Amino acid sequence: MHLFGNSLGGAVATRIAAVRPDLVRTLTLVSPALPELRVQRTAVPTGLLALPGVASLFARLSKDWTAEQRTRGVMALCYGDPGAVDPEAFRHAVEEMERRLQLPYFWDAMTRSARSIVDAYTLGGQHGLWRQAERVLAPTLLVYGGRDQLVSYRMARRAAVAFRDARLLTLPDAGHVAMMEYPEAVASAVRELIDDCGRS
Repeated sequence: MHLFGNSLGGAVATRIAAVRPDLVRTLTLVSPALPELRVQRTAVPTGLLALPGVASLFARLSKDWTAEQRTRGVMALCYGDPGAVDPEAFRHAVEEMERRLQLPYFWDAMTRSARSIVDAYTLGGQHGLWRQAERVLAPTLLVYGGRDQLVSYRMARRAAVAFRDARLLTLPDAGHVAMMEYPEAVASAVRELIDDCGRS
């Protein structure tokens, strides 16, 4: 398969490609959550959600926030330019936030996701993500945004060295979700990766 992953999904996809190379034809990682020694301050609240009781405390403190307020907060964190989000896309995102807030397991899922990120950053030895990145055999496209507030742009060069068959796409104005901010550029790079892989 042609495997894609963004953020925590990038960490998961890296593990899959390392452990089961027979399953992965190409790998595309957009702002993958690979461990950083110097974590960005804006990413700290995500890690705090992993602590016992923090999610329920935050749920109580933010109970009066509307879905629109929450969505604006997420977009401010994830987009290089939140003002560029199409009004219709924003409306859909608010509707999705409203749906998620009704789920009885919403905060539990947030906590478990945060713990998964912390685990990914702290596991060492053969299970460490950088070690696993070195084992990936599939041709890999790495996409990094210059305005990413969650995964540092400076990690792009390290990742390009770690993955043995890597190509790097840097988008200086993109944030954490380059595939949503610059879909044409990301899609073009993915198509080129898949085409080149088919020719080899």
